[in-house]
Amino acid sequence: MKSRDIGVALASVAVIAAAVLVAGPGYETSQARMYSGAAWLPSGQVGEVTLVNGASAEVTARVPVAGAGAVLNVAQQAGAAFVLNEQTGGLSRIDTATERPTAPVPVLPASDGLVVLPAPDTLHVVDVRSGMTASVDPATLTPRGEPRRLAEAIRPGNVGVDENGRLWAIDDTTGDLVWLSDGQRRTRSAATKNGHLTITDGRPALVDPERGAAELLDPETGEVAKSVRLDARVDDTAVIGGSTGQARVLIATGSRGQLVSCAFDTGCTEPVPVSSAGAELGTPIEVGNDVVVPNHSTGQATIVDVTTSRVVAQRQLFDKPTRFELVARDGILFFNDPNGDKAGVLDLAGDVRTITKYTDGPTTDEAPPAPDPRAQATKIDHRAQQPGLGLPVRASSTPRANPPPRAPEIIPSIVVRPGNRGVVGDEFELTLLLRPAATATTRWSFGDGTEAAGATVHHRWHQPGSFTVRATATLGEGRTAESETVVTVVPAEAPPGISRIDFRRPRPVVGESVHFSADTTGRADRWRWTVTRPGTTTPVVTADTTEFDHRFAAPGVYTVSLTVTSGTRTAQSSRQLKVSRGAVKAWGSNLAGQTDVPLAASSGVVAIDAGADHSLALKADGSVIAWGEGGLGQTDVPLAATSGVIAIAAGASHNLALKANGSVIAWGDDQYGQSTVPPQAMHDVVAIAAGGGHSVALKADGSVLAWGDNFVGQLAVPQEALSGVTAIAAGGSHSLALKRDGSVLAWGSNFAGQSTVPQEALTGVTAIAAGTGHSLALKPGGSVISWGRPGWPAMAEQPEAGRGAVDLSGGVQHSLATMADDEQEVPPAARTGVISFSTNFVHSLAVKTDGSVVGWGSNVDGEASPPPQYNRGVLAVAAGWHFSLVVVEGLD
Repeated sequence: MKSRDIGVALASVAVIAAAVLVAGPGYETSQARMYSGAAWLPSGQVGEVTLVNGASAEVTARVPVAGAGAVLNVAQQAGAAFVLNEQTGGLSRIDTATERPTAPVPVLPASDGLVVLPAPDTLHVVDVRSGMTASVDPATLTPRGEPRRLAEAIRPGNVGVDENGRLWAIDDTTGDLVWLSDGQRRTRSAATKNGHLTITDGRPALVDPERGAAELLDPETGEVAKSVRLDARVDDTAVIGGSTGQARVLIATGSRGQLVSCAFDTGCTEPVPVSSAGAELGTPIEVGNDVVVPNHSTGQATIVDVTTSRVVAQRQLFDKPTRFELVARDGILFFNDPNGDKAGVLDLAGDVRTITKYTDGPTTDEAPPAPDPRAQATKIDHRAQQPGLGLPVRASSTPRANPPPRAPEIIPSIVVRPGNRGVVGDEFELTLLLRPAATATTRWSFGDGTEAAGATVHHRWHQPGSFTVRATATLGEGRTAESETVVTVVPAEAPPGISRIDFRRPRPVVGESVHFSADTTGRADRWRWTVTRPGTTTPVVTADTTEFDHRFAAPGVYTVSLTVTSGTRTAQSSRQLKVSRGAVKAWGSNLAGQTDVPLAASSGVVAIDAGADHSLALKADGSVIAWGEGGLGQTDVPLAATSGVIAIAAGASHNLALKANGSVIAWGDDQYGQSTVPPQAMHDVVAIAAGGGHSVALKADGSVLAWGDNFVGQLAVPQEALSGVTAIAAGGSHSLALKRDGSVLAWGSNFAGQSTVPQEALTGVTAIAAGTGHSLALKPGGSVISWGRPGWPAMAEQPEAGRGAVDLSGGVQHSLATMADDEQEVPPAARTGVISFSTNFVHSLAVKTDGSVVGWGSNVDGEASPPPQYNRGVLAVAAGWHFSLVVVEGLD
């Protein structure tokens, strides 16, 4: 239905509480108290937990506990394992002796923030998103009292249980320390907005980068008992672990690539390098005198002897970047990919024993329903991603059901650390990533006449210049995949320079995280960022790092200045940044209140979509707002969609939301199964689209997945759409896919020619949108092309009474009767300078580069004629059923 620039960056933070094993996207594992020599490990893709024997590194049991694609949190206590299902909020218990699970008991509502924390005589279940907590009996899973609020919200990781069973957390809204003692909620000011909580030696501890201190707390009063000074910055990306044998915190700082150990009796050790700067490190875990630091960027684990502050070994656990977890038990260290089939045991002397937890992937025996098509919806499109390697494939409107299996398309990319710019003689680390992961041999050429082999290599350039680096991966079946990047090297004595200041996103709204970085030359010793508003001298924010993030609280035009210094030489540069209010405005039909924009959508909105008679908005904080017709539950936003959402799609009477962890949420009308999300859409999804009665998802490997109504083949995804797809769109009863080579595929209903792709849409397309009887595509230069016939019902596809019937009464009939042929054509104003668009049953909208809106098609309720005050400074559009939505800058 539209192409949107959605840039909500919602970072996942590691769970650092001791005595809990958390398995799921966005959460890490810390020390878990387990029974001797074995560990229960989650396998979300097949909905199982696996019992692994540490001595033999063998699987001894596989216990199904949920449907395929579940996100499972596992904790272990005494002779039992406890499994919490985020999709249902249900808690199960597995007795180690019988290896049989109990029926799941609902404890808290479903949420992607659920964790289970064992205490000596109880289990705490916490939802970090809502701050709610509940206690249950570990033997019977019987609730102990009603759920209660521990905090307004808790950052993942800032919650734990001490040795006496007290539940501790940091309230992310107030920065206060909160805890439950003997059933009573207690609190004190922690005077920090960036604090980290962990449990060490059975006691709570705070690490506060703002004050550069680590504090051991009195478990009775919450007051500081001991403290140590540490070298920390507010912008450090750090994860914190706690020692089980002494009062010591372990700080892994990915932005610096270092590990620091701070004992409250002796102070902090010197930093130990464990990775390159900017790595995504996981929670460090202690085993004896060694600390193991997981590196999710590389799939490696680094073993550090904390008594000597030196690296003992570094081992490759996974052959690709993986958010794996570590679990320690009786001196045995287990590693596990909770979203994959690999796990194993890491010997601290350096041996790696990898096991396969399961060999059968997630499957489903349910056949999708095949009801009649619904011709009164429109749907969504997504802007194409950057072009990459891919074989050109002609578009096809003739779908083939059950296509033969084919090897997935491999998408290569090069990661350069510490970055693509440096100084002569600097060492660069280069890694070729393959998506999906595949076994390959890799050859490198560095543009200076030298070559190397290996998935990860190191190289130094001895002359200044810009060098094209090429990596070629040869796969087992003889296929090759190739990627290139440019590395710029300057002389060591070159003065510092700033070639570019970069914003991500370049057009942010209030409350949205903006990432600031710069391309520089020469070697800089110091960086100084300053962000100011015109007419003021007090900076809005300052930073002394190469990159930083900031959320703006007010709209306006800001000046971003950077000064880099090398010795006595400096370079300065400035650039302006416009921050919009991000307000939703609406006009047209309002029979169900769909144009009564709520106050919550008056600022901070980053994306919109429109259904038949309801509206959706996505806020910068990752929450979804819905209003208008709600008779089928389409405006009842589920708890899981109130945080962590990065994309939305509105169908006729159902909605989809994409979470930051790659899972899809659906609600509203489910008559055709369009709101029943299949297991395959619970992970690795990068884009969504909602049609009249069907839903479509795009996976990270470039394949398309569809579910719901299949009466006219909406779910018959053609073989060409099983790889290399960069964008999707769903119409009333047909679907579109945009290939990496710029060609469009179409399948499903074709009563008005909407699935017959014209020659001009076989190359050079950058975005797509689908209506009911028509399709749109965006070409270079911002030109919109259209095929099919807007507003035509599927009367020719009614093989029996009552199936596919379209109500032509009232406004729809009038629209069809009064629409002239030229009203259905793309107007001249939309044939140049368009940057995004949206379409519905009878009208379309497009945003131009100057922020103006072009509308065409039916205009019975004025839906195609934006009011003058909404026809400038527009960031996004959404066309509904005889109504329209826009997001405006709202700078005044």
